Amino acid sequence: MSATLETSSLHRSLRGPGTLLDSVPHPGPSRPLRHLPFAAAILLSAFLLFQVQLLLGKHVLPLFGGAPAVWTACLLVFQLLLLAGYAYSHAIAARLSPRQQARAQIFLLILSLIAFLFLARLWPTPITPGLNYRPEATSDPTFDIIKFVLAAIGLPFFLLSTTSPLLQHWFARSAPSLSPYRLYALSNIGSLLGLLSYPVLFEPNLHLRAQAWIWVAGYASYVLVYCICAGTTIRTEPAPNFPASPVGPPKRSPDSLGWSLPLCWVSLAACASTLLLATTNLICQEVAVIPFLWVLPLSLYLLSFILCFESDRWYHRAIFQPLFVAATALVIVVSLPNTNYSYLVQLVAYSALLFSACMVCHGEAARTRPVADLLTGFYLSLSVGGTLGGIFVSIIAPRIFPNYWEFPVGVLACIVLVLNLSMNDRSSWWHTGRVSLALALFAGIVLLLPPTLAPIWSAAAHQPRSLAIGLAAILFAASLAQYFAERAQPALPHNPIWVRAAARAMLAVLTAGLVITQKAEFYNVIARSRNFYGVLSLVENCQEHYLALRHGKTTHGYQYQDPQRALLATGYYGPHSGANAVISDSSTHPLRVGLVGMGVGTLAALAQPGDVFRFYEISPDVYKWSYGQRPYFTYLQNSRGKIEVALGDARLSLQDEAARGLHQNFDLLVLDAFSSDAIPMHLLTREAFTIYQQHLRSPRSVIAIHISNNTLDLRPVLAGIAQEFSFHALHVTPFLPNGPLSQSEWVLLSHDPTALDLPDAKQDSEPLLINGKPILWTDDYCNLLGLLRPRQ
Repeated sequence: MSATLETSSLHRSLRGPGTLLDSVPHPGPSRPLRHLPFAAAILLSAFLLFQVQLLLGKHVLPLFGGAPAVWTACLLVFQLLLLAGYAYSHAIAARLSPRQQARAQIFLLILSLIAFLFLARLWPTPITPGLNYRPEATSDPTFDIIKFVLAAIGLPFFLLSTTSPLLQHWFARSAPSLSPYRLYALSNIGSLLGLLSYPVLFEPNLHLRAQAWIWVAGYASYVLVYCICAGTTIRTEPAPNFPASPVGPPKRSPDSLGWSLPLCWVSLAACASTLLLATTNLICQEVAVIPFLWVLPLSLYLLSFILCFESDRWYHRAIFQPLFVAATALVIVVSLPNTNYSYLVQLVAYSALLFSACMVCHGEAARTRPVADLLTGFYLSLSVGGTLGGIFVSIIAPRIFPNYWEFPVGVLACIVLVLNLSMNDRSSWWHTGRVSLALALFAGIVLLLPPTLAPIWSAAAHQPRSLAIGLAAILFAASLAQYFAERAQPALPHNPIWVRAAARAMLAVLTAGLVITQKAEFYNVIARSRNFYGVLSLVENCQEHYLALRHGKTTHGYQYQDPQRALLATGYYGPHSGANAVISDSSTHPLRVGLVGMGVGTLAALAQPGDVFRFYEISPDVYKWSYGQRPYFTYLQNSRGKIEVALGDARLSLQDEAARGLHQNFDLLVLDAFSSDAIPMHLLTREAFTIYQQHLRSPRSVIAIHISNNTLDLRPVLAGIAQEFSFHALHVTPFLPNGPLSQSEWVLLSHDPTALDLPDAKQDSEPLLINGKPILWTDDYCNLLGLLRPRQ
């Protein structure tokens, strides 16, 4: 029954008036069935391609510190492999006969299965290498990630990426009256199914090893279906000069392409890819690096491919180009300084911009797609553009930009590209626009200009908001009236001069908005650093005479500059805070303290002679600013206790130390890596706490977890940990003013309840209580959706 439904669904996906199976010239029912393996192979290959991206990305994440750039680097590898697959397909399609192509593919597929059998004896599964590999702590791990992913999945991913262009090429030769481009839409449907099914079905219900073996079984099924397609191609002798497909609006011969059209395809694909990766970076910086947040932007990206290549009826310039402009304006508004929009509002804004931009880029590419005999070159151009966007965001941008400027650069590049395409198309709004369009643009400008200029021009900030809204409403009403008048009198002359003036003014306002949001990040900043783990800023407060360390939008510590107050415990570590209460208990000294996350090293100010404070820090720049040769912050170098520093991911460092028998015997282990909204989830799993327990001195040892966080409520996770390991848990929330003494939230865990009887924490603490059930995170399962804080 299910097989019948799947076959019927597959038929329907290829049907449509005048397209694919419905228009196949065949004498009987056997001919359309001959093409079903092509559709099945393309659908399955795309599903497997995107499933393995999420699976392997989650597998590799803990090895490289859980930073958002880990996923960006993984995506770059997948784009490079996709480009290699498309280039290979284009090359053999041009140089080999279909029969030779099919035989070469069968050989490589069998070779990949043999490689799987060999790797299954060395690794837990054929696509998940063992976790014994350790990257260098002080280096940018981008190239380490590339090598790791290539070793894990390089050959099968490469072969899967050749499926869509090659099978479409074979399909076009065997059915020359049909367009193969709907198979491309079918490929993207498979990709979308692979993406959406992973966080909903696979990730929450299966361990990573089980997921990997299921994927390997799916790959073996794909090889079987592909061999059927190849056998069909080998048995079918293609016509020597098959005609070009008449389906689809573009009618271009091979001689008419030149270089400008492929360059346009590359540019459009590069803009879309840049915005995909830059948007993913921004989204993950605000919450966490998880498959759900990888899936959302990638799904929108793929959805635009599906809509644009399934049919020409989906992409309309009059809809998606104005939507792109409006979404850009919305992103500017929610990103301006001194705004406090919820994460969900920001997520909607960024998602709307990404989707509309991808629809514009992919829609314009689909409008100019070539005839079927040139499709491999078309796909190669799109893949080149996608890879260039990935290289720009993953490798170039972190080395040339002090902040995440690749996002506004990608938006502006997309706007400029759309303007250029409109200028060169005599049928576009640039040449045929009327007064109604100009009035609508001016209404948007009036509405957007005051909040955009407010951060740099005080007069704009003091203008009544109602004035701008009223004027914009008048202009928009005039635009509607003019629009209906123009529809009633089609002979009215065009007014492109007004439209072009309004478009240039809108471009100027959007550019100003994107630049001002970036400039705001430099207010009072005296030093800045960007590396694989994020953007660090050193901010000076001249009125209060202190320096602050900021990672993205989160402040990780303060220190006064005058000697009298230079060793005060500030920020989240002031009097009565969780870690401060444990360290200040004089009965416990001398202490051996482990600290995950260095920040500015504030807690070192509480060390007494004989104490040992061992810091674990993943970012070399944080170490340089807080404990290097000439640090900005002096808590560590002026501490009265002994300071030790271990560079690298804390969990991996502690795991290595335990494996070598170097148990640290901590009286207190401070986990301070979760105040940023982009939390490293691999530090809060059952497996991580198993490692932590190996380094505790006794049942009286305390684990102090700092969970001050704007977006996530981590208490249910720690309640799950407490339940799993039989910890007693204390929730500490001292009330402190903002600034150098900040409100903080801590959870203290210990096997001995008397260790949590702390005089300095009694007034501001209570047993850990949660609404609902405890949540236990593991390396195989983490779910953030239930932890989002409601907007206050």
